[in-house]
Amino acid sequence: MDFAQITITAPKSPSAWLDMDALDHNIQLVNQKTQAVSLRLATKSLRSIDVLHYIKQHSPHFIGLMSYAADESVYLLENGFDNILCAYPTLDMTSVTQTFPYIKQGATMIWMVDRPEHVEALNKVGKAHDVVVDICLDINMSMPLPTLYFGTKRSALMSKKDIKKLIKHIKKLANVNVCAAMGYEAQIAGLPEHLPGKALLTPAIKLLKNRSKKQVSQRRGSLVSWLKKQGYKLKIVNGGGSGSMDFTSRQPEITEITVGSAYYKPAYFDYMDSMTEFQPAAGFVLPVTRQPEKGVITCHGGGFIASGATGVDKAPVVYYPSNLSIVADEGFGEVQTPMTASKTGKKSANGKNELKIGDAVWCRHAKAGELCEHFNELSCYRKSDIPAPAHFSNTEALSNATKAEQTMTTYRGEGKCFH
Repeated sequence: MDFAQITITAPKSPSAWLDMDALDHNIQLVNQKTQAVSLRLATKSLRSIDVLHYIKQHSPHFIGLMSYAADESVYLLENGFDNILCAYPTLDMTSVTQTFPYIKQGATMIWMVDRPEHVEALNKVGKAHDVVVDICLDINMSMPLPTLYFGTKRSALMSKKDIKKLIKHIKKLANVNVCAAMGYEAQIAGLPEHLPGKALLTPAIKLLKNRSKKQVSQRRGSLVSWLKKQGYKLKIVNGGGSGSMDFTSRQPEITEITVGSAYYKPAYFDYMDSMTEFQPAAGFVLPVTRQPEKGVITCHGGGFIASGATGVDKAPVVYYPSNLSIVADEGFGEVQTPMTASKTGKKSANGKNELKIGDAVWCRHAKAGELCEHFNELSCYRKSDIPAPAHFSNTEALSNATKAEQTMTTYRGEGKCFH
């Protein structure tokens, strides 16, 4: 099947792409960096059963999945996965109940908690169905400073005192079992050092991340040790993320690390020092459908803005051709995206710097899994046989050089939407 036809001329365009060569490269890097611990895949960063199975097959230290929603956890169990840790507390007890048949058949399903309300809800539904529900304590690894909170606002379990209080409450409940702890150092794993337009912050961010590593190393290990002394047999101590693989995998208390975004290497991770070895593996293609004036082309679609605090770092980026710039006053639009072409940069296959109607513009999403919310499938290909450096080009070059290996269905393509 001709990849150019899939991504450019098909009625469903714009379309998403997955570079299998880059994905394989990233899988190998993750395996090297995390070989000292077990590997758990972050489903929110991948959002495709096909991709999850592919990475699992090529990851010798794979242990399970970290889901992001209760109903998604049910879907993963239905698709043959086991050992699932739901990363965020849930009050969706209907979906929790739907996991019980799998648990009774031997599957591992662990739910995240950091408040009495979470534990009470899980205990109640467990009691109603005669199931002991496994739970994980979500320990907040943020670093509060006198005038700055360095980290994310997530778990209420910041100190030993907080954990003691929750543990005291848990001991009163018969249908929950503390079997895991997670200490996710988000400010290390997910914060880039080189935010666009904020170069003056780079030294401060680096300083705070280094200081935070020292604090995390001491505090997480200490709290895990204390929990074990209280008699809790923690079969999981989870930490880390794509941006902290080297650091987290060396921590003695850690049994496993969660990785997701590293496999796709989205544009946001271009600004992170720890991700320089990884290759962009996923993105989307926009067809050029208009040329309102000389030096300007307009693509159909493109408004795939990432979540988080609004800023240029959450917008997609143009990957090919390199001489295109987004029109600042319009940005990536819901149904059209205008771009201006400079006189320098890689030429199109027609031998000119300026694209023509029908050509392709390759882009990358700022974040990883969110890309899949906009597309039913990922068109997979390999660029192994394409002469460097033109791994990407317009329709003509794609037709001559790139063939689709297959397609991988996204959650959306399966008719699923998880929150």
